[in-house]
Amino acid sequence: MDMLELILFRVGHGLSLALIEHPANYVTLVDLGADSGFTPLKYLALIRRLRPDVLYVTHPHADHLADVETALQEHFRPDAIYYHDYDWRDVAAREKPECRWLVTQFQKLIATIPMRRYNGAAELNEWYYPVDIARKHFGDAAYVNASSLFLIYTWKDFKISIASDQESSVAEGYLKTEGFLKEASGTNILIAPHHGHKNGFPCSWPSIIGKPAITLISVQERDPHVHTGYSSAAFASGVPIDGKTRYSLTTRQDGNLFVRMWYENSKPVWSFEQSLSLGAAR
Repeated sequence: MDMLELILFRVGHGLSLALIEHPANYVTLVDLGADSGFTPLKYLALIRRLRPDVLYVTHPHADHLADVETALQEHFRPDAIYYHDYDWRDVAAREKPECRWLVTQFQKLIATIPMRRYNGAAELNEWYYPVDIARKHFGDAAYVNASSLFLIYTWKDFKISIASDQESSVAEGYLKTEGFLKEASGTNILIAPHHGHKNGFPCSWPSIIGKPAITLISVQERDPHVHTGYSSAAFASGVPIDGKTRYSLTTRQDGNLFVRMWYENSKPVWSFEQSLSLGAAR
């Protein structure tokens, strides 16, 4: 049966999201977030018997590269990667000293596997500010986040907009871009920018793009900075889950998030599930 499966992994402060197209089992992995004792790449390989056909890395910050050493292992290695280039020495220098090795390991990864865009049965397009433009318009301290990839993935009647660590000024810039507006229009699921933080809340999204059905947020436990607007009917149209209308789901509250999308009698349908544990893929 044709089905799209989305998994937003619970990886603490970071991001890792898998899109799995069935029955072909084409896997797109977005970012390399991981948590202590848990790695999405090992879960995919050991529990699901899957390996990413393509890995998209939105930007080279440590919380989005935490699983890079797993990615370097042959058994778990993605077949291809897509990213955009940086001054790696400068990126590493901006990380905490204990995290700089992740940037070095990422350089090893991009030298190991081919650079290639998505080639599955859906459509995936990326939007981003080039590094020099991001640096000029959003400042030296914020340019890595500002140049993050913003991905728009469309499978049949379902559209998923995947933000990364863009802050509000960057997101609002996209909302003034005609091509982006056309591509993002009709988004069903929004992956919140900047872990749902207040400084990334795209307040104009509902009025310009239209309300998503629901927002999914990758955020660590006890993070106080998630914007309350995401859980409001003013931002999303809402989805009935376990007898309640939910406007947002977070990995902090709901654990690993599964969305399955398919067709019944030619009509698009979906299901939402949450799980605190994904098995012992360590």
